[in-house]
Parts: sequence; structure tokens; C-alpha cells
Amino acid sequence: LPLPHDGLFIRRNSAFGTRSLLGARDLIEQGVIIGQEQIRFDDFVAERTDQVPGPQGQEAVAVSHGVAAVEGDFKANEATTHFVEVTLKAADAPARDVPAGEPLPVNFVFVVDVSLSMRGEKLDTVKSALETLYDELRPTDCVAVIAFNQQVRTVLPSVCKQDLSPERFGRTVAALTAEGGTDINLAVQYGIDEVARNSVSGGTVDCVYLFSDGDPTSGERDWITIRTNIAARLRGDLTLSCFGFGSDARMPELAALAGLAGGHCALVTRPEQVKTDLLGDLSRRDHLAAVDIQLKLDIAPDVEIRHLYGHDLVGDPRARAAVLREAARAGERARKDYGAEPLPDIVTDEQGIRIFAPDLAFEETYWVVLEVRVPPRRDLSGLGTATVQYVDTVAREARRHELDLAATPTLTAETVTVHAVGLWTSEVTFHALDDLYEGDRDAATSRLSEHVRVLEAAHERIPVPVFRDDRVTLKKLITLAGSLGHTVSFSDMAHGPVMAPALRALNEFGRVRSGFVPHH
Repeated sequence: LPLPHDGLFIRRNSAFGTRSLLGARDLIEQGVIIGQEQIRFDDFVAERTDQVPGPQGQEAVAVSHGVAAVEGDFKANEATTHFVEVTLKAADAPARDVPAGEPLPVNFVFVVDVSLSMRGEKLDTVKSALETLYDELRPTDCVAVIAFNQQVRTVLPSVCKQDLSPERFGRTVAALTAEGGTDINLAVQYGIDEVARNSVSGGTVDCVYLFSDGDPTSGERDWITIRTNIAARLRGDLTLSCFGFGSDARMPELAALAGLAGGHCALVTRPEQVKTDLLGDLSRRDHLAAVDIQLKLDIAPDVEIRHLYGHDLVGDPRARAAVLREAARAGERARKDYGAEPLPDIVTDEQGIRIFAPDLAFEETYWVVLEVRVPPRRDLSGLGTATVQYVDTVAREARRHELDLAATPTLTAETVTVHAVGLWTSEVTFHALDDLYEGDRDAATSRLSEHVRVLEAAHERIPVPVFRDDRVTLKKLITLAGSLGHTVSFSDMAHGPVMAPALRALNEFGRVRSGFVPHH
């Protein structure tokens, strides 16, 4: 069925891809069957920004748009007749002659699971990440550590780095040991309470990070009740992010928990991943090009909206309220951080496709690509309009762009098509991995093989190298999928039942993504 013309949408994975070091596409090329990172929705288009105009002068962001007729079957929905794109591209770096504002100090509280199941590499990973982050903090940044198993302890009350010696912090982290059960409900509430010690409304970036590997086994064990309890304690300027460890981590529940306060959620599959993500959160405060980004697309009523790549409709009232709270916080941050008065929110409207976008850092690109069905013999005039507004951190002013989607495009039809097919390739790869997680190799192979044919047809119609390259990458993924279950050498054999490491890792990762809980 077509998508509604009126609705609130959010990006499927709020972590930006264009600055990430490694994604699913790179891992496939390196012979890795599963993504050891979260799969980026724009993985197959993230590097294809050369044809997108960048900002001029002292502007931080450029807004582009374009429309392309779909000439062939390379589209996600068979009824589609046109691609429509609106893209925001940030500058490569801040203008040198514009003084950079001093970023707000961070107020980080780390809630660390020290239950018995975190013993070994999991807890060592957390310790190493915290020590690395400490080295990158500024003197006015604050940090706190809450440790929990069946009990909760404040092992480091929130303190500014300038008042916290490396030796004291090192001793605190080194003293974390694993034993006992897991009381997530009480621990996160403790973390929220601890933030208040050094929080300044509008003057600090307040974040709580939860590190855990399992279900709550102590205290409150019902996830719905846990979310209700935590939601009641959240303030408008606080974010909560969750890192899950191992196959017992309830990632759907952790993701829902993080969604309450606009945070992110990640499954940790590599020790350096936690370190990279935390440093990324810390560094983004110094490199933001635009904040309080909101889009509104009004498509003509007689034009069907058949697909919106990489974005999901927000239907749950609780999730909608969380998005609108985050929009209000973004406007307040714009006032406090950049002295800019934000424009009235448009994501709160009741009409049009509204998208609240994450902050945009320098070197990043944000894609909004739709598939639409234009009635036969109808020209494109009156196709629709788009409103894009944000606070430009370089100019320190709010910006608003009003676009007629069918008039004076700044992106060529070929560029729009390349971007649309690239985003579709990312989605196909995502779904194929889901097939593999469920043990359905035939479905994954069929899905990928069909899309290889799509890319071949697209390359015949538009002979750009990216279609050829993506076709090769998907063929390699098919080859890798065919190797699942085959042990290459004795050293690769798993302990216990003979199973290739790739298959074992795939099964474990799939259980986490699907919320599978092993029965003992």
C-alpha cells in the first residue's frame, strides 16, 4: 500500500554513515559475512556525494533536490514511476575566518553492568573505553561511574576532569569486578539521578550510557515496567544510550530504552567499537555544521508515495512524543550553543511527511529519497514542495529553504537514480542478512541474485561504475553465504560441535537482533 501523505518519520539508523570507517559494504569486500558494526542504511551511497553541490561561502550546509523518471525495473516498488530526492550536504570543514564557539562541557554518566556474565573481555572492553575517553575529556567535562549487579553503587560521583586525577580515575576503573545478578531498572535510575550533580540546564551536554550483556535478573524484571519507570525520570535535555554485549543482550529492549531519550543503541561485536562510538559522541560537539534539522514534504494528493528509503513512520504515541521532545531540545541547544533563534517547529504539524533529522556534522550528507507514482499523462508541475530548515552553526542563524520539487532541480536525473538505487541496494543487503540470521540461505541467495540482475539492468541503462561495483560486492556476499557451515581449517573449528566460525558468529548475532532468548 502507498505510504500516507501525512506522518512523522525518523531515520532508521540515527548514526550517520558518511563519516564511519567501516560498514557492511567494506566488510563484504574484506571477506566478512556479517557486519561487525550496525548496518548503515546508506551504506551503498555514503561515498557518492561528488555530484551533490556543497555549500558556498560561509554557509555550513547546501540543500539540493531532483526528480528522475524510472526507466526500467530498478525500483523498490513496482508501481513507482519517479524518484524524488532532497539532500543536505555539509561543508568539508568550518570556514576558517569564522570563530568557533566553545562547545558545551559534557556531563557523562556511565552505568556499568558488573554482573558475573560480564567477566573477562566484556568488562575489559568497557574499562579500556572509559580510560581512552578520559584522556580526551576537556578540563570542564564531567564524568561519573555507576556499577551494578544485583546492587547499585556510585563508584565515582560526577566530577570535573580538572578535579579528577588520572590516577584516581584509573583506580576507580580498575576496581570494577564482575559478580552477581543484574538490576537494570535501579541502575539506570541511579545514573539519571547522578547526572543532576553537575547538570546545568542549557549549559551541559548530559548523557547516560548503559553497558550490559543480559536480561534483568534482579529487581524489576519486566521490560515494559522498566521503560515506564525510566521514562518517568527522564528530563528533556538528557540522552540515554545503550551498548549490548553478547547473544544474551536483549537488543530490541535496549533499543527501545535508548529511544525514550533520543540516544543510540549498539551491539558490541569488537572491543574497539565502544571506544570509537564514545569518542565519536565526544568529537561531534566540535564538528557540527547544522542542528535542529527538520524537513517537511507536501506531495500532491493524486501522487502516490510508494517508498521512503531508510526512514520509518512513527506510529507509537510514546515514540512520537520522544521525537517531539528531542526537537524541542534541539531548538534550545541552538539558542544556548550558537545564539541563534530557531524557527518554529514543522515536525509538529499534522500535514505532510515530516522528518526530524539528527544533527549534521561537517563532511556528512543526509539523504531523503522517495519513490512516487505519478498518474499517467500527468506532467510533473505541482508534484509537491519541500521545506528544509535548520540552524547553521557557521552563520549562527536559522536557515529555511522552500523547494518546488519539480522546478529548477540542482541534482541531475542520473544522480538521483544512482542515489536511489544505492539506497535500495543497502536495503536489499539488510534484508538478505536477516534471511541468513534466520537460517534461510536460499531466500538470501535468491534476494541477492535478483538484485544483481537489477544492477545489471541499471548498468545497461546508466553505465556508471557504481552499479558495476555494487553488483560485484553482492556476488561476493552470495559467495560468502554459500560458504557458511564449511570449516576452512582445523584452527577455525569451534569448540564443541563442529561449526565454522562464520556460521557461529552469524547465529549469535542473529539471535541478538531478533531478540532471541536461549532456554536453559
